[in-house]
Amino acid sequence: MKHREIDVEKLREQFREFLRTKMYRNTQERFRVLERAAELDRHFTADELYLYMNQRGDKISRATVYSTLDLLTRCNIVTKHRFQGDSATYELTARKPNHDHLICRDCGYMVEFQDSALVVLQDEIARRYGMRALSHAFQIFATCDDSNCQRRLHEQSPTENA
Repeated sequence: MKHREIDVEKLREQFREFLRTKMYRNTQERFRVLERAAELDRHFTADELYLYMNQRGDKISRATVYSTLDLLTRCNIVTKHRFQGDSATYELTARKPNHDHLICRDCGYMVEFQDSALVVLQDEIARRYGMRALSHAFQIFATCDDSNCQRRLHEQSPTENA
């Protein structure tokens, strides 16, 4: 799936407006979390973002990263996922909008895909119940074919201690 170029200044303005209308403080630390999240071109956990920021010399608390990710989720700059009970992962909403996930339960391999039939279905279901669909999050949990599964390939390789 092709990734979009990100206009960080546009995201900063969206976040600034959200903070203003919800009457949250407008802090440099919050905007630094946004900027660093925009640099990551993959799914990430709050702890991964925290470590990434510290490795780059950002002086920020873990609590600030977690609370800012919550705010960024609420204003639709990042999307929060829970894949099969794992800790929450995030991704920049603007980077890959309107996509879904196919995930191997054994090895964690993930395919991101888009299917217009799912958008039609979301709209039909919402109308059926007197609502208007805004978005959806669809996850298919599966297993890889035996020959492709990374976990099975790893389990079949000889151990280094043997």
